[in-house]
Amino acid sequence: MSPIFDLSLTLIMIYFFFWAIRPISFAKFMPYTPVQATFLKVMLAIIGGYLLSSFFISITQWVLQIPDAVLK
Repeated sequence: MSPIFDLSLTLIMIYFFFWAIRPISFAKFMPYTPVQATFLKVMLAIIGGYLLSSFFISITQWVLQIPDAVLK
């Protein structure tokens, strides 16, 4: 897979994960530190989006390797 595909998929998944956790109000859990609550949301989006994209990249590589494994 090309690095450009990996990078673009990672950025898309980070945005998707941020969009998915947007309704969660971390300020309720951290009422005295709303800036840190926002930072926590961004960090969770980066970590979750990276893990999600790594999963899809791995699955794609495995699927592409199936014909080689079957034909041997």
